[in-house]
Amino acid sequence: MFEDKFECSDIHNSMSCARSIESSLSDQISHIQRTQPGHLTIALNSGKSLTYTDTFPANSPSKHTAYSAIDQITDYLLLIHQQFWEAHSYILLDLRNGHEYSLAGYPLLSPQGGYLFVAEQDLDAGFNENALQVYKLSENTLDLLYELKPEKWGPDQVYWTTENTVSFIKKQLNPNYLSSKHQPFYIETKAVLSIAPDSQRVNIRYFD
Repeated sequence: MFEDKFECSDIHNSMSCARSIESSLSDQISHIQRTQPGHLTIALNSGKSLTYTDTFPANSPSKHTAYSAIDQITDYLLLIHQQFWEAHSYILLDLRNGHEYSLAGYPLLSPQGGYLFVAEQDLDAGFNENALQVYKLSENTLDLLYELKPEKWGPDQVYWTTENTVSFIKKQLNPNYLSSKHQPFYIETKAVLSIAPDSQRVNIRYFD
């Protein structure tokens, strides 16, 4: 969905990809550590720490959970990937106070750092809900301005064009794909999301 985000060209397992990204990230920042296998420890700015522990109950694969630190979004916001048996989710950890925000998808920071655009698209497998979210970064919190969870389509090729504007592709399965060999598997429509200057309104325009 986002170019160069959560991508591993030679790894096709999402948990293995997340651990590979974490390994590279830990070489760049000192506040994430693997003190022992299955334990991800994060040092907070206060000097305290949080530990996320993987769980793999032998008789309950649906309860499998693994944690990986995969992106430093801002100086104080760390992104943690939460892998389940088939689905996944994201935790945004505020290193200043240990507060956790549960996100519907991967967050992309706006050019000037005032907003996060969160996107998730899983048309093929359907393990995760398709989602768009817009958050405003305030001094001490993250405020949800907009949320959409479409059943029939998901966002793709997402990028910020300005501080208040996001361009993306509305991607959906083509219901006529099997009717002709010339039909594409997906239908893609350009879309633009705009945030009002006062952050009170969010609007999406579609360009067929």
